[in-house]
Amino acid sequence: MPAPGAALPRATLAPLPTPLHHLPRFSAAVGAEIWMKRDDVGSVGLAGNKVRKLEFVLGAARHDGADAIVIVGAEQSNACRAAAAACAQLGLRCVLVLSGDPPDRATGNLLLDRLCGADVRFAGTTEWGGLAEAADRVTAELHAAGATPSTLPVGASSPLGAVGFAVAWFELLEQLDALDVAAATVVHASSSGGTHAGLVAGRRLTGRGPRVRAIGVADDIYPDMPARYAELATGAAQLLGADGAIAEDEVWLDMGFLGGGYAVPTAEAVEAIRLLARTEGLGCDPVYSGKALAALVAAARAGDLDDCATVFWHTGGYHALFAPRLRDAVVGDA
Repeated sequence: MPAPGAALPRATLAPLPTPLHHLPRFSAAVGAEIWMKRDDVGSVGLAGNKVRKLEFVLGAARHDGADAIVIVGAEQSNACRAAAAACAQLGLRCVLVLSGDPPDRATGNLLLDRLCGADVRFAGTTEWGGLAEAADRVTAELHAAGATPSTLPVGASSPLGAVGFAVAWFELLEQLDALDVAAATVVHASSSGGTHAGLVAGRRLTGRGPRVRAIGVADDIYPDMPARYAELATGAAQLLGADGAIAEDEVWLDMGFLGGGYAVPTAEAVEAIRLLARTEGLGCDPVYSGKALAALVAAARAGDLDDCATVFWHTGGYHALFAPRLRDAVVGDA
């Protein structure tokens, strides 16, 4: 079944398809058959799930004549790092509006933002409303200076951004079929919802495939997270020719592994990250993918996974491991 979306403007950024492979030693350690979809693979700036969304969002922005991009996020935002790298590749000006105050020095994703030439502005607030207002001011400033800016949603998660993961669903099914792997569940990290919504939309379009289980790593981006995810999924599916709405009960969002909140590492995530690294030599971060990995480990050890395979969709983010606070939380005295 050919993937949809060929008629939509698209900027080619990602090395697709990303690999799908078995994790034999990790599987043995948790007692379940685990496969990994490697969206962490890519260049240092262009790796992670945000890149699939940016292919369509930036493709549309360029098609509409934009020459500058504005996007908001946290200091270690994967979306902002990927946007900075993508804009460098496409020749677009990139302005990042980041939460809080500037750190003493740039590390992790922030270091890559600056390396890629992004114009980094710190908003002095961690409230999403305040960040949106700051982005509006930057957009107005760019307009006044004669630029044609495009302001992206948080995480590049719009219906168009979610199209990137609806297309990715077709990619996954093709790989599972070629490998003759029967998978019951896909587990992944979710915050702004574009990845989750796109996968759900892809499942609606194909009418088959594993269940999609999203592990929430932020709880304050939208007033009603499942409702917004369902709205994004519906919009993505409709952009690709589907009829009807996707209901909230088709959106499986597990908030049980959030811990103290966004970007606050948990003991379960740290344990899961260390286990993956020491059995397979692969890295996850404690902000995004590590919390989803913790949910997967817990489900496997509790016997809550089906007898067939489970796919862990690695959404990237390992760059944040090099930020001192997160590095120390994961490595500690280990």
